[in-house]
This record gives sequence, C-alpha cells and structure tokens, in this order.
Amino acid sequence: MVLFSVAVEGDKQLQTYMQAARAMDGSGFYSLQFYEHIPYKPAWGLAFAVAPELRHLRVGPVTVPARLYSPLVNARFMALLQSIGPGAVLGISRGAYMGAERAGIGEVVEAVGSVADLVRQMAFFEPEIYVGTSGAKLVKAAAAVKAVKAIVVDNLANPAYVRTLKNIIEQTGRKDLKLIARPFTYIAENSDEAAAKLAGQLRKYLPDLVGPSPMVEAAGLRYEDLGSTDPDVVCRAVNAFALYGSVDDVLNQAARLVEAGADHICFGHPLSDDFVEGVLAVRDRVLPYFAGLG
Repeated sequence: MVLFSVAVEGDKQLQTYMQAARAMDGSGFYSLQFYEHIPYKPAWGLAFAVAPELRHLRVGPVTVPARLYSPLVNARFMALLQSIGPGAVLGISRGAYMGAERAGIGEVVEAVGSVADLVRQMAFFEPEIYVGTSGAKLVKAAAAVKAVKAIVVDNLANPAYVRTLKNIIEQTGRKDLKLIARPFTYIAENSDEAAAKLAGQLRKYLPDLVGPSPMVEAAGLRYEDLGSTDPDVVCRAVNAFALYGSVDDVLNQAARLVEAGADHICFGHPLSDDFVEGVLAVRDRVLPYFAGLG
C-alpha cells in the first residue's frame, strides 16, 4: 500500500501547523514532516507543539542534518515525541544549509545507528528513521543499516529517477527498505501560475537541497543550471523536481511516481498559497483516488 504525507516549511504561524495537523489526523495521511532548514523555525519544536493534539498522525523532523544535533539529543527528542503523540518519525541527512559542516556518508550512517540504539535503550520502541539522499552511495550505505526504514528524496518528481533509485535499493537486497518521494508541490488551477511559483522556489532551494546530485543530471541539467532563468531550463527543472497544477494534475503526476515504484509520496513545499487549503485538497481529492485503487 502506498503511503501519503505532507512536508511543511518552518516559516508559518503555529496556528497554521495546528490547523493542518488536525485536518490530516485520522483522514488517511501517514505523517506530517517538518523540514529542518536552518533559516526557519526548528523542526523538533514544531513537532512537539502539534503532537499532543493528534491521535493517529505521525510527526517529526525530516530531515535533520547529521551534525546539527548529537545522536543522544536526537534520540532523547525522538523518545519524548513518541511519548506525547501517536508516533514519531525522524529523517537524517548530510545536511542542507550546513555549508562546510555538511556531514559525510559515514557520519550519516553512524548517526542513524547510534540514534536507533539509544532510542531502544531509553524508550523501548523501534524508531522509524529515514535517511535523506538522492545519491547511490548513501542509498547503498544506508541500506546496510537495518535501523533505516526508508530513503527520503527531496524534489523527486521524475519517474525515471524513481526507477533508478528503486533498482539501487533492490540490488542491496533490502526488500523492506521504502522509497519516499518528496517533491515540491504547488496546487493552483492555472498550471502556468503554478509553474511560475515553483520556478522561484526551486531557484531558492535546489542548490542546497539537491546540490550536484545525479538526480540533476537525470533531469538533463547541470548543477550550474539550478539558478537559471532560461525558460527551457526552468521548464525541465519544474517537471523534474515538482508536482504542480490543478488537483487532478497533481494527482496524475503522483500516480506516475507510484507506478514507477515510489512507496510513499510526501507532498512538499509550498503546497499552495494557503497551506491548509492545500492539505484539504489533497485529503479530499487525492487520497480517495488512491484508496479506491486499493
């Protein structure tokens, strides 16, 4: 069964997060994931704020740079979050917005293992931990750690690259390791308006979120193109890294990712001009379609 979640930036008012979480709770969503982007509100704090209001929806920071907090801090936070809500999720990555402090592959893998061991010792539950990456090396290294439950890939909207990553995962022999596609998403009836909105967001985020990943080359682009305003480059970037247009357009684009092998779709930033309305659109029109397929 394919899972569906929403990711939200730390740039909103607390009431917005509360409204969205309540609208999602018990309605078929798996999780509400908070981006841990250094310029904005801390993701752990936001997760703590909404968790007590929930009965079904998992919440947590996805993904936390491996060098931002020690494994002990992440484990303590995860244990607390699990105790005050229905379920905690945590993603760990090399680290967007960390500059020279970006972690190496070995550090990410070591951090996941340490957090998982500490959570088990402190809180006696099996933690749900993801690794954030879009590159083969870290996918393979993460697959060797049983504590890693999924690979989460920001801006993964290219079905061809979904198939590439699924093949890599299958080659590791980890049949239980899931692939989470977390593309930027913008719902608007006017698809040109949606594409234009996303173009600006992608220029802002892609250099840090995706960087010189093989996912960029798979889109027919170079790292140097990520900030380009050339119409052809912008068109390729929007189509490779985001879902956009009407609710039906976004539904169809998500369906192509599922068909390509994505196990979990997390609709990402900015979702719509009104974040809560975007959540409601996905809840009321996208999730019922996939539930009907099941």
